[in-house]
Amino acid sequence: MRKPTLLTLLPAVAATLLLTGCYSREDMKSEGGAATTPTEVPPTEVPGAVAPRNTAAPTEATNALLTQVNVFLEVSGSMEGFMPKPGGGAENTRFQQHVAQFLSDVNRSPAVQQKQFFRIKEKPYRDSYQQLSGTVRGGIQEPAKSTDIPSVLDTLVSRYYQPGAVSVLISDFIYSPKNAGAIPYIKTDITDALNRAGRSDLAVSVYGFTSDFKGAFYPALKTAGAKRANCCDTDIPYYFWVLGPADAVRRFDAAVLSKQPAEQAHFGVTYPVPTSSLLSKFQNQGSWYYGDEGASKRAAGASYHTITVAEASAAQPVEFVLGLDLKALPALYQDVAYLKQNLQLIGQDTDAKIAQVFAATDQTRASSGPESGYTHFVKVRLTRLGKAARPLQVVLNDRRPAWVNQWTTKNDSNPNQSGTKTFALSSLVDGVQAVTTSEQDARPIFRIDLTLQPAR
Repeated sequence: MRKPTLLTLLPAVAATLLLTGCYSREDMKSEGGAATTPTEVPPTEVPGAVAPRNTAAPTEATNALLTQVNVFLEVSGSMEGFMPKPGGGAENTRFQQHVAQFLSDVNRSPAVQQKQFFRIKEKPYRDSYQQLSGTVRGGIQEPAKSTDIPSVLDTLVSRYYQPGAVSVLISDFIYSPKNAGAIPYIKTDITDALNRAGRSDLAVSVYGFTSDFKGAFYPALKTAGAKRANCCDTDIPYYFWVLGPADAVRRFDAAVLSKQPAEQAHFGVTYPVPTSSLLSKFQNQGSWYYGDEGASKRAAGASYHTITVAEASAAQPVEFVLGLDLKALPALYQDVAYLKQNLQLIGQDTDAKIAQVFAATDQTRASSGPESGYTHFVKVRLTRLGKAARPLQVVLNDRRPAWVNQWTTKNDSNPNQSGTKTFALSSLVDGVQAVTTSEQDARPIFRIDLTLQPAR
């Protein structure tokens, strides 16, 4: 019989997708048996409708302390390789070092009022910070039985969801469908679990990490073969999922996870429009100037968004630079490669195109000019414009990062051959995306409105 793992199968009457520790929503109790209830929040702190991505700036309430963070750690048999017991000269894994530090960061964070820590076994057990950190460092003493992952997610968004609070689930997120015929329903089951509580402002941030792994590896499908002892020669992925209201997830990401060396994907999270300005004396070409009303009388530090072009042609092209301050966004949206692929320029009666996207350098940061206040720059080139003022928009589209598909495998029977991948990861993310982002409401990360006009 297979050792109980994160992937161990439940009876046929159970859901087809499994993670370690079987329980229902009512099983979310502390070790002593008392139900764990999230801290009540005064009605005045309950947010209204979900703010659009293009909010002008964070409000005072948006920057307030998080009321609560709940951290859940999977302690299944399949997680033992990340947390091997000490002894025999074995070194700690990167997972142990990383997660122990993360728990410490959460426990010490001044951005969070209350912290709660849980082990997910057959049901979640409330731990102290010291107890959970001890499990990470010292290894799993009693590996859990099987857990139904849709039930885990359903419980987190049903019982631990409140304004200003987030839940963090740490797991390898390896699925164990009953059979290959159940694989097409992974997305549906995850979507149903996250949607059951009807949280209209639900957001999920996914962080992917890799670690050395020292133990038995259990493939997701029984048909893939038996466990692989003494695995693995290749790194194995694990994940942090942050779930909660969109604004709370954004604030937690920024306060605790902004410097994590992880792959990232964010779903349903909203961000304020970054500070931006045209820069008339920075890497520009051609005859143009600020067209904003009163621009010549503005004080230092003012921002400009109207380009007045005196002349533009193939022989005399115009180039201008837009400075962006993206430091409030997650690292994913500051990555130059992501920006190059997903920044879009939308205009009318012009051939304006994005010519270059680049990040600030030591030289720009040390400059005495306005460019020193920006983290990124977008250079636009045009040779033609209309006879009247027209809108011009710089838009950062929200697209799933490539790493999700790159880390996905349909067969994890031999990690040393398949590499650093997780079974059906893209289907899991499909389920999240279906809940947090509708096709009718696909909003960009941000939109910068400019005006392009000819000189009179």
